Amino acid sequence: MPHICPHCGKVSDEETPRFCSGCGARMDGKMPAGFPGYSEAPREQKSQLIAGTCSTFLPGLGQVYNGEAAKGFALFIMTIVGLVIFIVPGIIVWFYALYNAYSTAGKMNTGEIPFRETRMLHMVLFVFFAIAVVAIALVIVYVTVISPLMSQFGSLDMGNIGNIGNTGNSDDINRLINNAGI
Repeated sequence: MPHICPHCGKVSDEETPRFCSGCGARMDGKMPAGFPGYSEAPREQKSQLIAGTCSTFLPGLGQVYNGEAAKGFALFIMTIVGLVIFIVPGIIVWFYALYNAYSTAGKMNTGEIPFRETRMLHMVLFVFFAIAVVAIALVIVYVTVISPLMSQFGSLDMGNIGNIGNTGNSDDINRLINNAGI
């Protein structure tokens, strides 16, 4: 039995045609996306700008925004380790995190990879984790670098440094040189 397209009137010889061979309209009674009366909810979209911005300020946060929390934590740790060991690897990982967050959001929008929900709890935990790691790193730098330097230079009497040489006592200059390690 021939079917007639309700949109253009073309007769189809197929037994159960899905699409009209003349105009391409659906003939199985379902409405395609974009036609009035289409009832399927629109797909949620990820903002590439938000994903990229998140990773710009905090490497890995863009991945957490994209729903890839484990990847975000790993990239953050790799960035910190790279920055501590030698600055260039950390910067390279940071730029990779930025690029990956931006491109992954775009791929989720086009359907190339499955869409993952943004979990606000993961984002909040990530920010707290990052703050804790940075605070611990600053404490370690203070204890290992700044504190020893301050203790070495702390014994200098900075209040009398302007009087050195004016008293006629060469012991002041020798004491300053010895305390400074020169």
